[in-house]
Amino acid sequence: MQLSVRVVGIEQAQKQLEAQAKKIDPVLRGALNTTATKTRAERYVKPMSASVPGKRLRQSLKIKRANKRWMQSRIIPSSAGIPVLEYKTWGYDPIDKTRGRIWVRGPSGRKVAAGFVNPSSAGKRPLTTRSEKRTARRTYKYKLALQGAMGMSAAYWFKQLSSSQTINWVNAYLQQEFNKRLQKELLK
Repeated sequence: MQLSVRVVGIEQAQKQLEAQAKKIDPVLRGALNTTATKTRAERYVKPMSASVPGKRLRQSLKIKRANKRWMQSRIIPSSAGIPVLEYKTWGYDPIDKTRGRIWVRGPSGRKVAAGFVNPSSAGKRPLTTRSEKRTARRTYKYKLALQGAMGMSAAYWFKQLSSSQTINWVNAYLQQEFNKRLQKELLK
């Protein structure tokens, strides 16, 4: 998923800075990088912090910053699932005595996770069954292993939270940050 935002008034700002023998690139890079950091914090981490710890979300939402060679700043969400036990709120709906459907809570409500819970067990840990196929001289052996269940990925929540309101907010913040940095540079 790719969303684009733009800054209005770059040409005019470039002419003002050239009149003072200054370049626009550092101003634009700073505005882009600050906007990406603020967007991740305000529009993605804060709404999700009720469900997943902020540190875990920041690790899953990487920021690629603008530099001299690349004049773009990006937030790249990880598509790897977040373990159910790392969610602050999770639960299960019993299906029968030994199986329960796991769900995790996100900013847009409950979402079913991949795995199961044994409601009759003492621990009630969210688990999933993974099968590994091993071959040895044309004999197929399947090994079943229980592992911790995975919830939705940061990319899933990123897509849910990326609405037209978010794009408008990012556009407004980028324009404001650019104008603030431009005035600061012109006053130097």
